[in-house]
Amino acid sequence: MKAFIIKSAIVEETLEVAYRDGSIEDNRFASEYSSVKLYTPYNVVVASAQGKKFDELESIVMKHARTFGVSINVELPEQNFYKGSVSFNNPVDYDDALEIIKKICSELKSKGFGCESIFIIRRSRVKHIVEEYGVEAIEDRWLNELYVYSYAIHAGQLLSTGLNYVFMDKHVDISEDIVEKIQYMLMNQAKARRFNPVYIGPWIVVLKNDAACSLYHEIAHLLEADEPLKIGLNTRIGDGIRIYEDPFYPGPLRRLFDDEVYPAWRRTLIEDGFVVDYLRSRLCVDESKAGNGRGLFTKPKSMYHQLVVKPGDWSLDEAENEFKKIIVVENIVKAETYNGLIRIFPEIAVLKDKERVQPVKSLEVAVPIAQLNKSIIGLGEEIYTRFSYEKNLPIYDVAPLTIIEMRVRS
Repeated sequence: MKAFIIKSAIVEETLEVAYRDGSIEDNRFASEYSSVKLYTPYNVVVASAQGKKFDELESIVMKHARTFGVSINVELPEQNFYKGSVSFNNPVDYDDALEIIKKICSELKSKGFGCESIFIIRRSRVKHIVEEYGVEAIEDRWLNELYVYSYAIHAGQLLSTGLNYVFMDKHVDISEDIVEKIQYMLMNQAKARRFNPVYIGPWIVVLKNDAACSLYHEIAHLLEADEPLKIGLNTRIGDGIRIYEDPFYPGPLRRLFDDEVYPAWRRTLIEDGFVVDYLRSRLCVDESKAGNGRGLFTKPKSMYHQLVVKPGDWSLDEAENEFKKIIVVENIVKAETYNGLIRIFPEIAVLKDKERVQPVKSLEVAVPIAQLNKSIIGLGEEIYTRFSYEKNLPIYDVAPLTIIEMRVRS
């Protein structure tokens, strides 16, 4: 088989209802797109448009292949494709969505906090056709996303925070839990002091919630086969750590195939602390397999859908007893990999020692990528999840409490 073409028909429907301090918004969108990808051994030529225009798009990609000298006559190895139809998740009832945002904001307002709450119900139906292989694959997926933002004025300063939640197959009343978390985060902001520069230096840091997920998200960026900068295979990054790209984990992005119609399989990225594989699309298979190609309108990117880190056996209490002083980081403003460092910027951190518990702000925690093996001390029993978007694509992280030595600076 020489070059082959994947034709994709995409239908998207979005319902967004929002409550913003008494104002109500109800917005609905629907769109239909088509995409044609021409695959050769080393390249992909992509064209897309609104509506169903396969013939027009196919002529465009063939024209571009000729113009740019893309060879379509080189033999390709036999390709593997998923065949069949699958659906994931169910939509939350519209009236339930209204009740959720109303209840959350009512409870936050009763406590003196401002509130914006947004519920988004998305449906995406994608049909792929690969005529050269007689393939037809269909995925129909619903995503139910809740976003809550809250704020307060304290001592002349604006305090603000937010969180999100993804509903799976049924409505669950999580309003009380969300209100408690937001109140806790805002109260910590009110109590927080600026981190004293005297304490700059190495600390034992306990990463929870978004902070734990963000650490492994940044590590995963360094495990993408199509990136020029990667952690080398067989590199040790921590004792006993296991990280998977798991399409079968019961999260909102479980799947049976990727955007290249490659059948889903559970890829081990890090086994017993050693890097053993990378996230891969069809264009960067090497001696492994594809399965992580993402992007319907672009050259497929090697990215995960669901990143799962196996938990350990530590608890927060054990960490507090083991070390004289620790910094606990939960919610973050951002995380990034820059100049050889994984850097995490907390919204608020909590400094704990034998004598005090003090929320602190205006700090950054960082760990050199080259020192991950020496820095990660242990993983906890408790696990956290995070749903977010990367390059406009949904991703889902599952990560445990992580105890790690990091450099803290203001």
